[in-house]
Formats: sequence, C-alpha cells, structure tokens
Amino acid sequence: MREWNSHERFQSSCGTINYGVEGEGEAVVFVHGTPWSSYNWRHVIRELSCCYKVYYYDLLGYGQSEQIEGQNVSLGIQNNILDELLDHWQLRRPILIGHDFGGTTILRTHLLNGRDAKCMILIDPVATSPWGSPFFAHVREYEEAFAGVPSSIHKAIVSAYVRGAQFHAMSDETLLGILKPWTGERGQRAFLQTDRSSRPDVYQRD
Repeated sequence: MREWNSHERFQSSCGTINYGVEGEGEAVVFVHGTPWSSYNWRHVIRELSCCYKVYYYDLLGYGQSEQIEGQNVSLGIQNNILDELLDHWQLRRPILIGHDFGGTTILRTHLLNGRDAKCMILIDPVATSPWGSPFFAHVREYEEAFAGVPSSIHKAIVSAYVRGAQFHAMSDETLLGILKPWTGERGQRAFLQTDRSSRPDVYQRD
C-alpha cells in the first residue's frame, strides 16, 4: 500500500478532498468518524483490498483533506461531498461502511441525496441527538480557553482523549498517525472547528 500521505485529490464543491483507492473487485467505500481519519481504517483497508476495490477518503476538515479556518465541516455538507465523490468514482451501488460521524454521513447521502447502496454497514452512527462525549461537550463550552493553550498541551490533551478510546493498547506510531492532523497551529484550530461543527444543531438548520 502507498504511503498514507500520497492520496489522490478531488475538488468538491465545498473543498479539496484527499482519497485513496486500493485493490480490485466489488466496490467498498469507507467513511470515518470524528475526530479520526481514513488512517484509522488502514488495517481493514489492507485486508479487504485483497478481494475488493476499496475507496477511502478524509472528510472535509479532517486528516489530509482541506482545513481552512471558518469552513463548514458539519454533517450538513459531508453528505453532499460523498455524493460528489461517488459520481467522481463512477460508483452506482457500492458497499458503504461508516463509523460514527461517517455512519450518519452515509445515512444522509442515502436519504437526502438519493444514493443507493448494495448494503450499508453503520458502526455507532450519531443518528439521533444528543451525542458527543463529555470531553467534546466541555471543549465546546470553553472553546476560547482551549484555543489559547500551548500546542504541546493541546497535543497532550488530544492524546489522552485518543488513548481513552482504545480497546487494546496502541503503539506510539499509531498514536502519532492519529494525532498528526490535529497538531500544529492549523491542526489545533481545525480540531476545535470540527468539534464546533459536529453539534447536532449546526446541521439541523441546513
């Protein structure tokens, strides 16, 4: 498999999306949750690409896709981007697999954009409100304070959150791969922006 930073690029109506395609066979599309990226699917992608053609991408504002301050990265636009990607990939009835925020993106693409699928596998989708961990609720309430913390402290906070979501202990390499999109000045702003945009009331107004 290629290095994880060598994805293809697609210019959607909302921003630039990084994606990858691996394998041959029946089409399977993976959509990640928040605050993750397609990097979290890498082992599953490697195994399934032996017998499927696997499509994966980073949601707008996540991973290696475009991160611009003030952009809309809510559920209200993610389904439209997936709809455009399915056209770009020329997929009519793929297998759709989504986790968390990604599961709801798949549901919205099916229900609102009329996209059909051979089957949909939804893993803990945020389909009904309220949702979100106590940590994210706290960040949302005190966003200005979190925006002002030094980058090293921000990294430590997000690192602790990520490790809190693990079932088996992860390696330092895996942790760094997950944290990479959320570090540095731009990554810190993007992390807060995705948290802000993941509120149920944000996309319900769209």
